Amino acid sequence: MLLILVPQSVFGIADLENKNIIAESGDGQIILSLEFGENQYSRFDRIIPTLHSGFLVVGESILEIVDARTKIMGNSFVVHSEDFLIYAKGLENGHYLVNSYLLGSNQLDPIKLASVGDEIKPQIKNDLLSTELIVLIQQDIKTFWNDTYDIEIKVFDKVINPNPQFYQSLGAVNQAEVIVTLKDTEGNELTQISGHTNSKGFWDGDYFVYQNLIPGGTYLVEVNVTYLESNNFQILETFIVSDTRDAKSSN
Repeated sequence: MLLILVPQSVFGIADLENKNIIAESGDGQIILSLEFGENQYSRFDRIIPTLHSGFLVVGESILEIVDARTKIMGNSFVVHSEDFLIYAKGLENGHYLVNSYLLGSNQLDPIKLASVGDEIKPQIKNDLLSTELIVLIQQDIKTFWNDTYDIEIKVFDKVINPNPQFYQSLGAVNQAEVIVTLKDTEGNELTQISGHTNSKGFWDGDYFVYQNLIPGGTYLVEVNVTYLESNNFQILETFIVSDTRDAKSSN
């Protein structure tokens, strides 16, 4: 694909600082968006581009480029993540010839783009802000007094990974907001724990159940996950036992 940027000097060093690179296929079905911030520098004063965000839109699928490493090689650059490889070769006219690949198993599937736009189309920008979430939850079903209730959550993008497993990272959503609220069956709040998922889409929280301070019985676990303009809300149950034991609960 041919990627047009502001012309640069022939054989110059690729300068991606504060640039938003948008490439689009002729039929509009494939769009690549790379947004760069201010450059960083190594101890040898080599430029390290900062990729703020990256998306590859293929038809109705939106693939987010996360945890990517960007490297400048003369007037060319490479963006490499667990799932993507993007190589942009600088040309003498200041343009870039870009090859994009989805990494799967031992093979590379090239994605060809033919043209470029200056701005993200409004409908594409709106699509990027809307991600259907899949939220997987593992929690202690039963917790004793003087023990710790544990809950673990993984968040996935349904378009990228429609049938995720808890151990997987493909399609994981980074920086999704997680709020877990424990309530008794009367609706009285016991506690609330919150945080954000990491680059693997993982978040975990815990709550210590003090003896004689928390009545035993069934409690509701409200899990509310938000990412951009998307939301996933679930209600589960857990049980607190008005008794103690030596071993930690691991139900």
